[in-house]
Amino acid sequence: MRNKYLSSNEQETTPFESSEEAWFWYCLCEKEKSNNRRQYTPKIIRPCETADIFIAVKRLLKLGILKPYHIKILSKYGFQQVPPHPHFGDSLTICHLWKEALHFLERLLVQKGIVFNS
Repeated sequence: MRNKYLSSNEQETTPFESSEEAWFWYCLCEKEKSNNRRQYTPKIIRPCETADIFIAVKRLLKLGILKPYHIKILSKYGFQQVPPHPHFGDSLTICHLWKEALHFLERLLVQKGIVFNS
């Protein structure tokens, strides 16, 4: 079960279960923005904005923890809303890099309270 937190405006927020869930949420929100769709009021209020996810990834890239090839894989599969999987023809290397990138991202997002630390 997820922990609930109060945001600065006293709304109950729910952290993500994983960095993968947070990343897919970020990509979906960005896709909606680029399609000029109206923003909707989510049923689940998150403890962050999409910019917080972007900043975390940018920070990891700047520190050299994430590499450009990680970002390429995160972007491709994040915007498709499906993780890579060998069953669907994705290489084991791509699957490994996806998991590695999300592992690094998760550590940072847990520290920031965006992902629930189980």
